[in-house]
Amino acid sequence: MTIPVMSPPRSHVTIATRGSMLALWQANYVAELLKKGGITSNQLIVKTTADRVQDRFLHEIGGKGLFVKELEEALAEGKADLAVHSLKDMPVKLPPNFKLAAILPRHAATDVMIFRKDIAARLKPKAVLVAADLWALGSLTIGTGSLRRQNLIERIAPALSCVGIRGNVDTRLRRLEAGEWDAIVLAEASLDRLGLRDQPSSRLGPDWFVPAPGQGALALETRVDDPLADWLKSLACPDTTLAVNIEREILARLGGDCTLPFGCYVRGDRGAIPQLIAHAAVFSSRSEMAEAKHSQPYPDAASFDSKAFTDTLMNKLIEGGVAKALTQLGLQVPSGLKTSSKT
Repeated sequence: MTIPVMSPPRSHVTIATRGSMLALWQANYVAELLKKGGITSNQLIVKTTADRVQDRFLHEIGGKGLFVKELEEALAEGKADLAVHSLKDMPVKLPPNFKLAAILPRHAATDVMIFRKDIAARLKPKAVLVAADLWALGSLTIGTGSLRRQNLIERIAPALSCVGIRGNVDTRLRRLEAGEWDAIVLAEASLDRLGLRDQPSSRLGPDWFVPAPGQGALALETRVDDPLADWLKSLACPDTTLAVNIEREILARLGGDCTLPFGCYVRGDRGAIPQLIAHAAVFSSRSEMAEAKHSQPYPDAASFDSKAFTDTLMNKLIEGGVAKALTQLGLQVPSGLKTSSKT
C-alpha cells in the first residue's frame, strides 16, 4: 500500500469506530497506516443502533444505515475526523455531506462455515466446500443473519435449517460452542483479522456461494469538505475500489437494501491475459434465481471502462430474469429493470 508522501493537513485525527473486537481491529489497522504517513490518532468509540438492538434483524429496524448513522453524526459534529467501516455494512447511497475518501486493499471476500467442534469431529468437513458438499452435510442447524446466506443454503441444501442470529463475531462463536447451532456462517475476512482461523471451518467457494457486495473491504468515510479526504486517497487500492464500486452499483440499481438476498463479486485474474471477472446473483430459496457472469480484458483500473462493464453485467442480469426473481421475493422491481438498456 502506498503511504502518502505529501504533508497531511493536520498531525492528529480522531477515528470514529464501533466498539466490537472486529471494529477495533479495523480502527487500529487504519491508525497504523496513518502513523506511517505522519498522523497520530485517537479513537472515539460509538455505539450504533445496530449494536444496541440485538433482538431484531436489520431489515426489520431500518437496514445497513444503522451500522453507520451514529458514526456519521460524530463526523458531522466535528467529534471525529474519519470513520472506519466494513464496506459491506454501508448503504449504497451516502448522505450528501459525507464521502468515501478511500477503500483499502481487499482482504478475503469469501464466506466460511464454522462448525461446532463436536460436529466438525464427526463430519470432518473439507477445507473448501462445493455445492454438493453442502447438500451432503445432512440436517444441521446453521446460524446466519444474512438473507443472502440463508437463501443460498436453503436453495442448495433444503435439509439444512437456517436460524437467524445477531451479535459480534466473538459472541457468535461463544454461542456456537455453547450448542445453540451446529455451524455458523461468517465473512472469512473477520476471522483473518481477529486471528481466529484455528476454528474448524470450511471456505464456501465464491464461484457458487457468491459474496456480498464490498465484503472484505474497509472504507474510510470523511466529511466532503475536509482536506483530509484528499490526503487519504493515497491509501486507496485502485483495483479494489473499481471492483467494489461495480458491485455496489449493481446493488444500487436493484434497489440496494438489506431485504435483497444478493451477491456480487468482481475480481481481477492476472493470467496470461489479465481479466476482470464478475458474478452477480439474486437468490431465492424456493423460487426464481437470477444470475449473470461477465468478464473482459483488464489492463489496469485507470484505463478500464467500468460503466460499460457494469451496464453489460446489469443487462445480463436482466436477461437472466432478475425482475421475475424480485417479484417472487415480494420486492419492488425498479423501473429500469423491466427492459434491458443499450450498452
